[in-house]
Amino acid sequence: MAGRLSVKFGGAIYAQSTSDHLTVHFNSPVMVGETLLPAGDCDIQVMRGSSNNVVVVLRSQGGHATAAVASRFTDGSQDAETDSIVLNRRGNDLHLYRILFNDHTGYQLNNAE
Repeated sequence: MAGRLSVKFGGAIYAQSTSDHLTVHFNSPVMVGETLLPAGDCDIQVMRGSSNNVVVVLRSQGGHATAAVASRFTDGSQDAETDSIVLNRRGNDLHLYRILFNDHTGYQLNNAE
């Protein structure tokens, strides 16, 4: 069973321009689908479509980029003060599982489980 790791980014989120964009710093490489994003800064942008499915585009500072289909959901917890991400650990790898915004909206990658 994969373990889950919730990462709060208080000081590691930079220059948020809208509620669909954030920049995070990964201390370790992170898998998104079949793509390994290196450790370092990563821009995450949500591209909205006409349904509940959206495309999440991730661009690392090192030039690696990938896109993943995600489903939108509403997080009912009351303690979301900052944007955060949730990573799954599978073996030695960390996989992006969810992106949570402080307005209680979130996106779960469809191939994350």
